[in-house]
Amino acid sequence: MKVKQNKRWGNTIKKYDGIMPYYCLPQKLQDLIDLVKRAEREKKRIRAVGSGYSHSDVALPQHYLVDLKKMNGLLPIDRKTINPVFDNLNLVHVEAGMTIRRFNRKMDHQGLCVKNMGGLDNQTLGGAVSIGTHGTGLNLPSFPGMVRSMILVTHGGRCMRIEPTNGLTNKLEHTEQGVELVQDDKVFYSALVHLGCFGIIYSFVLELEDMYYLEETKTLEQWKSVKLKLEDRSIFREVDGTSIRGLMVQVNPYTNSDGDHSCIVVRHRLLGSKSSRTWKGVSKNCIDTIASYLPFSYLYLRWLAQNRSHKIPKILEQKLRSLRDNRYVNKGHRVLYRGADYRQNKVYDSEFAFDLTGGKNNFIAALESLFMKAAENKAKGLYQTAPMGLRFVDKSPAYLSPEYNKKVAYVDTPFIKGTPQLDQQLLAYQEIMLKFSGIPHWGKINTILNEKPEVIKANYPNLREWQEVFNYLNPDNLFSNKFSDRLKLGSI
Repeated sequence: MKVKQNKRWGNTIKKYDGIMPYYCLPQKLQDLIDLVKRAEREKKRIRAVGSGYSHSDVALPQHYLVDLKKMNGLLPIDRKTINPVFDNLNLVHVEAGMTIRRFNRKMDHQGLCVKNMGGLDNQTLGGAVSIGTHGTGLNLPSFPGMVRSMILVTHGGRCMRIEPTNGLTNKLEHTEQGVELVQDDKVFYSALVHLGCFGIIYSFVLELEDMYYLEETKTLEQWKSVKLKLEDRSIFREVDGTSIRGLMVQVNPYTNSDGDHSCIVVRHRLLGSKSSRTWKGVSKNCIDTIASYLPFSYLYLRWLAQNRSHKIPKILEQKLRSLRDNRYVNKGHRVLYRGADYRQNKVYDSEFAFDLTGGKNNFIAALESLFMKAAENKAKGLYQTAPMGLRFVDKSPAYLSPEYNKKVAYVDTPFIKGTPQLDQQLLAYQEIMLKFSGIPHWGKINTILNEKPEVIKANYPNLREWQEVFNYLNPDNLFSNKFSDRLKLGSI
């Protein structure tokens, strides 16, 4: 195991970084146990990091930085230890440092596929689960929803396999040397989204689907029409009433020549196999795909934002119109991956979840208030430099998930890096979304939560239980950082 001193580390957008006194590259489980014990002896904080794709400071360590990139392998599953009720599941045991891209490729060879994923695939599995990364699909889980078991190294170097009360492992058959089996709903559903505060995740057992194919279409529509279909939820159904598997909306916050807002509506439809794939559907929109791989697109937008900002609304309109694509068919993970634009350090954003229970439409009111704020900023010479977005996710049992126990709509407000007064504009957007009862995504910019522990308490009904597990597994704040300190996690 390599341990380097005084190495600089930062997240991909370079917004949060610092000199790390100890930069560690463990290669096996025992390395994690030794590092935790060492940090505890020295009374220093220790924290694992993945690829650094969180836009917030959620992953920024203070003393010991544990980079899991060397822990990226598949692990065996002893089927004899699995409760018979789970025998028919597609279960995969994998180290937490594996990137989603590498994992998808390995699963492709096994004829398996993730149920859902975010728009990029350079995240590690550990990072994606810990902060509640989501994709889109009103009846699809976020990434933590695929976890059936995890191994966590916590204070004292304790190594725990954590599962629900009626979990995967047969207690009588559990034979993992040095690994304590903990089957407890409160511990498991707290640990699913623990923001790195409970310890260092070594591995997951994930439940996957047999490989499936998706058809993706991108249609240009107008906000007034899309709004009506969102309000009555008809946008999530086909004409015959069957559900559309996944839906995403990208919208220009500025009005077009008709006085409306142009939208690209992305629909994912489940196909039984690749049999309906034709040569016309084998690749995404070629012009947009090629442009997304060229740095010129980003650099031009940034230059416009800084020097010719009045052209931004027209450029966004052209960008949305260029996204139109009649049909793209491929394996599930290839369709869910949104492309090169989303894997570079070009953009950062705030994203809030809005409750859809009982026909609530706060997300629509919030989005239209964001349109008004964008127009107000435009009059001041300040501009939104990327389309706003809507995605939809099924409810989650994870206590600290924004979609805990409810289906949600996520409203996303991305900006190109280098946009003038970007942070001030994002803060104003956060204030609007909070006003309409939105809940911030932990991995995106969430400065609105500073000095507002009452907001967290009001939005997470199982916060007390989560904090009890926090204090059980992190009694001396060994795994805390400035993020958890500023949000007062563990003591609200």
